[in-house]
Amino acid sequence: MIALHEEHGEVVASWVRLGYRSESVVCFDRHLDLKPLARAAAARLEHLDGEGPIGAENRRLPIREVAGSYGLDDFYAAGAALGLVSRLTWVRATREADSPAARRRLLGALSAIAAEPDVLDATRFDELGALHTRVCGLDLVIHTPATFGAGAQDPHSRVDLDLDWFADVRTGQDHQPDELLDLLDRHGLLGNVDSMTYSVRSGFLPEARRDLAPALAGALGRGTLQRERDAIPLPEATFTALRGEGGGPVPLDRYEAELSPLGPVGTALLGLLHLRTSGDVDQAGRCWHEAAEAGCRSSWLAYGIGLSHYRTESFAAAGEWFCRATGERTDTIEVKSSFLAALCTLRTGAYEEAHRALLEFAGSHPLHADAARLAAGLGDRLGIERQPWLSRQIDAQQQLLGKGAAG
Repeated sequence: MIALHEEHGEVVASWVRLGYRSESVVCFDRHLDLKPLARAAAARLEHLDGEGPIGAENRRLPIREVAGSYGLDDFYAAGAALGLVSRLTWVRATREADSPAARRRLLGALSAIAAEPDVLDATRFDELGALHTRVCGLDLVIHTPATFGAGAQDPHSRVDLDLDWFADVRTGQDHQPDELLDLLDRHGLLGNVDSMTYSVRSGFLPEARRDLAPALAGALGRGTLQRERDAIPLPEATFTALRGEGGGPVPLDRYEAELSPLGPVGTALLGLLHLRTSGDVDQAGRCWHEAAEAGCRSSWLAYGIGLSHYRTESFAAAGEWFCRATGERTDTIEVKSSFLAALCTLRTGAYEEAHRALLEFAGSHPLHADAARLAAGLGDRLGIERQPWLSRQIDAQQQLLGKGAAG
């Protein structure tokens, strides 16, 4: 039976049930669900064993501020921490051809993931254009469908399907089931499909495409089994508005009624609604402070407020909000906020302080070519001698991406 899930983080319990041990997993997914775990979450997982206790650590709502060790965006890091998965091959939902620009975009997307200092030594593009690196305790290979089909694959890999690979709520259907089946067949992986995820509840797959699960299972000659889990009812009106969907405005009391049971997390979501639906930065800020006083320092909301100030060139205010969003720099929003906070410092004219911030950021995020380039260029203008490690990092980035990547 193929394990069927509503949200992708639920697959961790399935891995435990199936007896995964340091497995190689091929994942077809629209998104790279690979964010590092928070330190407290990693520490909790160290002491857990068994499907029940580990599955209970999955967040009950697809928001990082909700209690739990992992969710739909960082469950692969949880799999690595638990010793369940050691290698991830991600097949992107794209038909983009290999090019220098495509490689820069791909590495740029990875650059917000916290990585070890020697990550550049493990990072390369192969002759097909697939990217190889190591992050979050996993050997990671990133393919397009074309490069996955053309290259050799491990026939012992387990296969994980997020059904949003086929269809997106905004762009429609990108890939056909026959395309996936052909790719798996080429590498002898048709019998290795262990799991599928709808991703409807979290807003990535259209509700109408739930039919993909039985269609694929039937084509594989398999059945499916979905195990229900304890989850918080989704605030539907709120999520619809945040995604920019729906037929028009919903009365504010409707939002407040469905968000009130969520406590400070609901307050943070209300702040996001004010920001997204009316651009009310002041009300969003009040919601952030109220939620923070109750124990929820929402990076998501603080980042959004920071961006609003940045767009109006209010760089001092933007920098303050980006600093509030930085947190542990595990979530990619936190990492982006840290970099943008340094840019705000630069825009306010505090050049030496900005150089220190950019230098620190570049050192802790070796894949971030923009940070290395800015730190080096600003240091040169200030007459500060370039540190040897920064020169080596820029050289490695240039070898990956070609001239102009940094320097």
